Amino acid sequence: QNSSLLLLIAGYLERTWRPSIAACRADWQIQPTRHCPKGKGLPFCLGGYLPEGSHRCDGPKKPEPSYPVPTLSLGGDLDGVVRVARLAEAWYTQQETSQHLVAVVRGMSHSDVLQNGRASLPEALALRDLFSELGASKARARVAQLAITFMIEGPHGRFGHALRETQTDWFMPFVQMFVQQEGSWWWTSNHEESGSSSWAANAQRSLAEPLPKNCTWKRSEDNFKLVSDEEMIPPYYRPRHRPEVQVTAGCGLMTKTVSQLRYRRLSVTETFAGLNGWAVIREEKGGILASQADDGESPVAAIEIATKLASRQLIFNITGRNHRKPAGHSDVDPSLDAGSRCSAINHAAWELAFSSASFEARQRLEARGRNLTMTVDRAPLIPAGPWWIWNYLRIDKSSDVAKVASFYAFYPLSGPPYGAGNHYCKLLSPALALEWIYTDGLRGRDPGVNSYW
Repeated sequence: QNSSLLLLIAGYLERTWRPSIAACRADWQIQPTRHCPKGKGLPFCLGGYLPEGSHRCDGPKKPEPSYPVPTLSLGGDLDGVVRVARLAEAWYTQQETSQHLVAVVRGMSHSDVLQNGRASLPEALALRDLFSELGASKARARVAQLAITFMIEGPHGRFGHALRETQTDWFMPFVQMFVQQEGSWWWTSNHEESGSSSWAANAQRSLAEPLPKNCTWKRSEDNFKLVSDEEMIPPYYRPRHRPEVQVTAGCGLMTKTVSQLRYRRLSVTETFAGLNGWAVIREEKGGILASQADDGESPVAAIEIATKLASRQLIFNITGRNHRKPAGHSDVDPSLDAGSRCSAINHAAWELAFSSASFEARQRLEARGRNLTMTVDRAPLIPAGPWWIWNYLRIDKSSDVAKVASFYAFYPLSGPPYGAGNHYCKLLSPALALEWIYTDGLRGRDPGVNSYW
């Protein structure tokens, strides 16, 4: 028997058990001051100042926990209180630490393991839980079986090996969406000034296609940056970041986008249109760690990927290939960027997530859940950077079909040089779409009842 084991039912090792995450959280205590170097900031340093690198959150490629006691984290894939995506994160970051195991009980809800079922939960949490397919008796029996085997055998040997083998395929869609597409800050050591999103990089291709005749893609890259970074924006006063386009001989395109994962919502007022440095950095990784509980209730995925893309007009113009030009203009037609082009990219994110999800998850959503439907792109009320930055991707859940709307900003080549040639999009993360399929799209729907709570 093993005397030092920890069983976590509907629980997991919190992120701060990962040393690099804990260090990032600790660095958040360093806050801006009103002591700007000469030439930086507004008069009297009103927006605050932080030296570059004050909040660096670097770490290993896969941030593993450091916890001395072997653990088994148990949860249900129909847990609407502690979402399965958070268990997937625990599984991924603990893969190389063989003493920590994760098991998902298929068809089990949060209330299945509680003595009085939903009645044991506060009303707000009871409304968030999903409906069990397994039933309380079977769910408790399965949990008891896993717990007893873990207590007898520990994390190693046949039990641990078999559990790791059986969970790998099941969690793979989450790895693909969170790591390979979104570039999650929690599954990796990416942060607001390091790393990238493959989805944002490929969004540039989606925006620009179909390309001019005989042009091809050579490379598409992305860089994580605070999209608000500007030389006059506190607290770092960094150079501004813009998408880049290069054309090689034979019309080969190489592009680099700029993106930021967003995990919370701020307003233009709160940030004072970007001039309040204390508010701006609340969207940094350390700021999220300091302000949001790691309780599995909120989405693990970013609520949007704010992405600065080169406009389709710019790409056609820079290739030098023939295309229609308005009379009296040297630039190609700005109508190349017409239509809801951000919405089209978001629809592709939904399709990718849906095709990547398990057959069981797809079938469940179609039978008793709500799909995500993309609506027309929205322009911010004021067509300026802060109003695009601090208007977020919207998911309207008020009807039987959940509607997703992206905020966009397009600046034609004929516009002011400051923004000319850019097309910005609030992108739906494929990881958030996957969470919708497994959890949020099922919330509040009673099997057999054609209505929502």
